[in-house]
Amino acid sequence: MSYKLKEKVVRVDHVANCSKNKSCGPECVRVTEGWRAVFLLTLPGQRRPLRRREYVPSEWADTKTKRNEWARQREAYMLTKGLKEEEDRANTTVGQLVEQWLEQRKAEGAETDKDRQRLKDHVVPVLGKLHVAEVRPRHVHELVMALRRTSSVRGGVLASRTIRGIYFLTKQLFTHAVLQELIPGNPIIVGRGVLPKKADKDPGWRKGAVFTKTEVETLISSEKVPFHRRMLYAISFLTGLRPGQVYELRWGDYEPEFEPLGRLSSSRSWNSWKKVIKSTKTGVDHLVPVHPVLAKILAEWKLRGWPARHGHRPTGQDLIVPTFDGRNRDVRRTMMDFVEDLDELGLRRRRQYDARRTFMSLALNGGASKDIVRWITHPRPADVFDLYVSPSWKALCDAVACVQVEAKGSEVIALRPIPERANSNKIAIQAEREAVKEKGPQL
Repeated sequence: MSYKLKEKVVRVDHVANCSKNKSCGPECVRVTEGWRAVFLLTLPGQRRPLRRREYVPSEWADTKTKRNEWARQREAYMLTKGLKEEEDRANTTVGQLVEQWLEQRKAEGAETDKDRQRLKDHVVPVLGKLHVAEVRPRHVHELVMALRRTSSVRGGVLASRTIRGIYFLTKQLFTHAVLQELIPGNPIIVGRGVLPKKADKDPGWRKGAVFTKTEVETLISSEKVPFHRRMLYAISFLTGLRPGQVYELRWGDYEPEFEPLGRLSSSRSWNSWKKVIKSTKTGVDHLVPVHPVLAKILAEWKLRGWPARHGHRPTGQDLIVPTFDGRNRDVRRTMMDFVEDLDELGLRRRRQYDARRTFMSLALNGGASKDIVRWITHPRPADVFDLYVSPSWKALCDAVACVQVEAKGSEVIALRPIPERANSNKIAIQAEREAVKEKGPQL
């Protein structure tokens, strides 16, 4: 018998002079809430018995014989059910494991779109039909070698970082299987030299991914670029924020009264693919000093540019660089506009994200400390020591001031003032068209 029947006592009314312990006399009144059975079930392949507690139904709790009969039937049922569950767990395929893991991560609030695509396109075709318990290191070796031969939609084969990302994602998947006790250990392991080393697919692109000082000044000053996009570029190049953070900045996040430089607070990011506002990548608040040139452009934009484009004065809840209808920008459309502006100015095409790299490079070239620049762009404690150290605001301002960039021209832009009460989109469109001759619809 692998169960015990116990009466659940909720209160004991002790008599006078009772010792009030477990051996108190029968005169004390015990108030109970029925019977319960404690099962210790030992399943095949399990080193430790499973502990279960269940209440005995009232119709079976009258006599000891009935209670034991119910407990024996319940034990037999749970053993049969447990064996079936163990059989199902043993027959779980890698494809089923992928679905279970992705659903769990989605329920936890994690973004799974990229992981789903990588697992479905590369792992499931190779390992999907195998039972989880059947996967061996030789299968993993075959997976990596298949990835190294897989063609890329951008030409050639998959980049080394992509292959390594898929490998470690698969390792994380099977770690989940270990935690679910589907397998005793993680079989995702390869020999030395099987995984490619970290390397850029195009070794020469990284050295050209940085904008020069002159190029930055051209992008934020040239009247060939619409003012709202110059504002966008100024924030990107002079703060080092990620594109999603720039799209979600609101006027309430800007505190110009700080000394010696104003402050931008970025604690949210816009996800253009899912159309949702989320936390920053590291989940912390970015506090960035506002470069003097950026402060000048922000003041001009708030005073004249923003009202001219949208027909009213901005409030604290308004986005600093929204689309024409006041919504968050789309990263794909903004990239198209960025390429168009680069072509118009005769500059080589690069990515939006390279503005972040440029900010760090210009700050370091101007003499800023690497640790201070990293604190601005990557505000996440890296070790225990970082938890006790926090640079002063003046130190952060000094680092941003090392970015030697100026706005060309006597004025940032010359917009014709619009009436204070004007709120028509037609007036705003006309004012913008007179300021800059645009080619095609702009955000």
